[in-house]
Amino acid sequence: MNHSFLNIDHGLDTKAPTVFLPGWGFDGRILRLLKPSPNWICPEITLDPETFEPDLLHFLVTKNIKPIRIIGWSMGAMLGLDFAARYPEKVESLILVSLRSHWPGQEIKKLQVEFAENHEALLKNFYRKCFLGEKEYYRNFCKTLEPLYLKAADMNIERLQRGLKFLEKYAIPSPVPGIPLRLIHGKQDIIAPVTEMPILTGSEVELIHNSGHAVFLSENCSLQNELKKHAIQVKFSKAADSYDSYAKVQTDVALKLAEKLSLSQDTTGEKTILEIGCGTGNFTSLLADRFPAAKIVALDFSPEMIAKASHKLRKKNIEFICAEGEEFLQEAPGESFDLVASNGSLQWFTNHDQALKNIARILLPGGVFLCSIFGPDSLKKLGQGMKVIFAYPGNVAADAFPDVNTLQNCLNAYFTKGTVEQELIEKQYESVHDLLVHIKKTGTGGWHQHGYPALTKARLKQLDHWFVKTYGSCTVNYQIHFLQAAK
Repeated sequence: MNHSFLNIDHGLDTKAPTVFLPGWGFDGRILRLLKPSPNWICPEITLDPETFEPDLLHFLVTKNIKPIRIIGWSMGAMLGLDFAARYPEKVESLILVSLRSHWPGQEIKKLQVEFAENHEALLKNFYRKCFLGEKEYYRNFCKTLEPLYLKAADMNIERLQRGLKFLEKYAIPSPVPGIPLRLIHGKQDIIAPVTEMPILTGSEVELIHNSGHAVFLSENCSLQNELKKHAIQVKFSKAADSYDSYAKVQTDVALKLAEKLSLSQDTTGEKTILEIGCGTGNFTSLLADRFPAAKIVALDFSPEMIAKASHKLRKKNIEFICAEGEEFLQEAPGESFDLVASNGSLQWFTNHDQALKNIARILLPGGVFLCSIFGPDSLKKLGQGMKVIFAYPGNVAADAFPDVNTLQNCLNAYFTKGTVEQELIEKQYESVHDLLVHIKKTGTGGWHQHGYPALTKARLKQLDHWFVKTYGSCTVNYQIHFLQAAK
């Protein structure tokens, strides 16, 4: 085999593993720039159009992998589309990033001449153009990967030349019926201008403003949102064993939500109930107690959390489903449930407007939606302390949670009536370390593009001192939104 593949074992933890195909001049190491690192299978070396297809086919057969999801970027998108056209039974879906309909021969010939004269200068200029719109990623690339790529190019000149010839001759095949296809493109792309993005029948198109050729690095790209969710899922899964011992705030909120439930709902009769984000089943148990004759569907995206909940409530009439909430809502049939409920889960969603629209869609006429959502002022003091003490450029996870106006506007748009009530819950911890332990043991650390600064003992001591000086103790607030709405 000419190609070898990285991240193989990690990439096999999903039903349809993702294979990432990089663009010309890059290899799978480009994914190192993404935090968290994707669980995608990727080539260890730059792609060779002459041998890539048989090598990937051999790899999939040897590892008994099928089907796969292909994410192809630039030249990798072309190769991915070709592979799907020839082996449709092996491809579940296609995501084509920064795909250009064709490369003008004159443009390719110019690149070939410049590459032959000084391949290092051409590659440096090419890399710079690829990262337009992503300055921070480009700085990181120049420090870490560019020297490795330039060194590898010295030994792979012929492979890169074959790549240019492939671009010159490439003709886009017709999309394969039955394979979902999404095109992702940056509006500021100067390598593959958005005006030259192909029109492919049946494709979903995602255009990202203020992003260029390396659009998959943009924080507004759906692929980034996918990685965030995966990182959050991993944290919740790791916390499954410790969650019940540390989730004091979540338990308090569940009890408050259950009180509102008993006041707003007729608890008799054979109702159908959907719980989103059941975790270890604490609120699920309260639902089952209040609706003894109901059919309850409880879902969570963490297999470990689902296992805990199903074991805890194995004698109840509950169907547990391991599924990502937004995807489940998007695919669920309309008018299916009398009640949709959720405790402290929906804040992790990416598109709250679409999620609440889908919740309204799947409710039966007269159905009720009831949930609690943590708000953006949660743990605000912790974020302030890290900015003051360490000049931390990022945010705590809660900063991305929806505010009351966003939620109220969604309720007004999709329900006949709906209210949002706010409440602050104050909790005192022995120290910042104690607070961080509670966050870790409940899996609620979220996702951070910048990552938290290394919190050494000395730095934790500084934060403790700041909390005592500013607030008297390590006391933080949790902002809770209680949503009630009817269809």
